[in-house]
Amino acid sequence: MDTRLDGGDFAVGANGLPGSVGGREELLQRALIRLTVPRGSFSYDPELGGRLHTLVLSGADLSARARELVEEALAAMPGVSVEQVACTPLGGGRARLAAELSTSFGPDVVSLELTGQEG
Repeated sequence: MDTRLDGGDFAVGANGLPGSVGGREELLQRALIRLTVPRGSFSYDPELGGRLHTLVLSGADLSARARELVEEALAAMPGVSVEQVACTPLGGGRARLAAELSTSFGPDVVSLELTGQEG
């Protein structure tokens, strides 16, 4: 059981208190945290996070490079394996990443928008 997050902050329920999350949703939330937090930026666990923020958002091998970084970020999560990663440039230093995962709860997809430099 963990605290539900929304946009990087605690998600508050109708009662004004932070909500909780468990099971499949908790696992996907933890994966999303590992993908979005820059590795080394969390002082309590310097190994938490990934390097997706370093990804140059162009090139024919964009999805392959993104997959390597997704696998690296999620390597410490037992019961999660990366099946496929698609990274689509949107222009203006943005890209859409979709990672198909195999988890203990079955197949799932984590999607996020990346910002960075275009090569």
